[in-house]
Amino acid sequence: MASCRSSGVLTADAVISAERCKLISIHAQLTGTAATTVKVFDSATEASGKELARMILQAPTNADASIQTGTACMEFDMHGVLAVNGLFLQITSGGSTGAAVSVEYN
Repeated sequence: MASCRSSGVLTADAVISAERCKLISIHAQLTGTAATTVKVFDSATEASGKELARMILQAPTNADASIQTGTACMEFDMHGVLAVNGLFLQITSGGSTGAAVSVEYN
């Protein structure tokens, strides 16, 4: 079984890798109640360049737990998408808390 590296759990913008790599997967969990957007870019330094993935996390708002009106946890399997310049994580929230995110890559 092939292995991969992990960013570990991050709660703020961060450089994941400053070199060419393959994006394997992204796991995100909402940590507050405000809608939060998670983006991963093909960039070694900032939130610019080619956007590889976008997740919008929002707490369920319906009182009936059987009806999901928001997504508080999300996972993307990226199948080894090539990031030529590196990987940069951006977390943007409308509130004081956002998301806990881990990025797996090779």
